[in-house]
Amino acid sequence: MLPLKTASTATYEGYYQGSQVRRATLVAASLGLSVIQLDVFVVNVGIKAIGTELGGGTSALQWMVSAYTLMLAASILTAGALADRFGARRMYCTGFVVFVAASLACGLAPAMGVLIAARAVQGAGAAILGACSLALLNHTFTTRPSGARQAQWNQDRHRQLERFPGRRLQAGLGL
Repeated sequence: MLPLKTASTATYEGYYQGSQVRRATLVAASLGLSVIQLDVFVVNVGIKAIGTELGGGTSALQWMVSAYTLMLAASILTAGALADRFGARRMYCTGFVVFVAASLACGLAPAMGVLIAARAVQGAGAAILGACSLALLNHTFTTRPSGARQAQWNQDRHRQLERFPGRRLQAGLGL
């Protein structure tokens, strides 16, 4: 077990001094998963408004949520294999583009069927982001034990979510 404070791990900033690439990688990996969590949060908060706007009833809304979840779960292992084959950085960027394009399609969806299809594509993009973010960290930070790396990654991800004004957003929407 690692001691909590040593000369090399005493502070977060001390570990990353002189390494802009490492810092950028950590931020990118944390940002990718934060975007995924933010998307899930926004959909759950806005599900009533989505149902009112696009119609379709409860079953269509369930499919909208389930299409994302099913594609995420079904694609994550494939995304990891693709990252091993083509490179984590390339696949991470591809996943981000797919996720953003699918998010745009979700926002512009004229009907519930289009939204469900776009959410499925968004789930595939989220799978690529999720699988590749940890691969990026493992390839970039080779000197620090992987458990400590993943703990820092989780801590950064949760800090970003804390900054999102979720309670104020819910209050403003009257939820």
